[in-house]
Amino acid sequence: MEVREPKRFVLLDFYRFIAALGVFIFHLKNIDKGISPVWNGSYGLFVDMFFILSGFVISYSYPATSTGLRSYVRFLVRRIARIYPLHLLTLLIFAVLALVGISGPTSHASWLDFLHNLLLVQAWGVTDHLSFNSPAWSISAELFCYVLFPLFMLLAGRVSPLMLAIIVALCYGILAHAHLPIWQERSQMYGATFDFGMLRALPSFLNGILLTVLFRLSSDYRRKPVAFAGIALFAGSVLILNLYAKPDLAIIVFSLAILVTATGESAFARFPGSDWLGRLGNTSYAIYMVHEVLLILLFKPAWHYFGLQPSMFPVFALVCCIILTVVADVTYRYVENPARRLINRLAPGDARSAHIPKAEPLDLSETRQAANAS
Repeated sequence: MEVREPKRFVLLDFYRFIAALGVFIFHLKNIDKGISPVWNGSYGLFVDMFFILSGFVISYSYPATSTGLRSYVRFLVRRIARIYPLHLLTLLIFAVLALVGISGPTSHASWLDFLHNLLLVQAWGVTDHLSFNSPAWSISAELFCYVLFPLFMLLAGRVSPLMLAIIVALCYGILAHAHLPIWQERSQMYGATFDFGMLRALPSFLNGILLTVLFRLSSDYRRKPVAFAGIALFAGSVLILNLYAKPDLAIIVFSLAILVTATGESAFARFPGSDWLGRLGNTSYAIYMVHEVLLILLFKPAWHYFGLQPSMFPVFALVCCIILTVVADVTYRYVENPARRLINRLAPGDARSAHIPKAEPLDLSETRQAANAS
């Protein structure tokens, strides 16, 4: 039986949506010190899952025939078109807020900080603090991986899957546990943001490429029950983040959840509710990029204006999630997607080669500063 390659992994899209809201709630709980510790899950590690997802989806959708400088430039233009418009919009919003004296999680907002953010290099070790829309450090880290992407693909094509797995494991081991001088503590990689956060992204992005290689070999296991096993693994990863906060364990479960879910999902001709799952997935990037704006201008003021108590946080969080999702959906439809299409016209190649796969990776993160504040 011929195995048909999926055009879009809608379950992985839905994972992105859940993770985006998890990051938002992790930040939202900082509005009141009395909020129950049950909300103190280490959802900052979701950023590492999204680096893995990015590596997986980008390498999966990257044409094997794409070689040469022209293809590389086209790839970079497409990736910039994906991440930059909304980044620029939120950066300008935070710049205006700084000019009128409204500060966010970080008070750093100098002209040099603005330049670092404008060029998307704020996670490349060029500064000693976060600034403006601070979660955007992960977008900077993603850009670093995009620049190196052809080298990653060349490596994946030259070595066996086993050797690639060993290389990925060594990257995690060296960067996360070798006590490098760029970080003060062992395992600080999992909390890196401005302090060489792009190195935090590197092993997970390469891990995603490894998962693509393994997925290509998984045609004999593409059965519907496998997808449900993947869902259980993802639920387990959420539980791990909430209870144990073991980064290495989370990475392993994240990887298994992504691979098993993708393998099982490809057995469905059309997943039930796929249109809605895909639409929610589309909102993930906007949820991540605009949530601090709404946190500053709407959610925090509302909490204090109505004099809400910590016991009301679950209901308040649910209402905020609904509002944020609606705003993110509108942002995707009328800002993010149109801007991406406009920029993609600049990519070298004809209209047919400029097609953008629907299964676009979203990138989430949270700042170590916010985590410390909790």
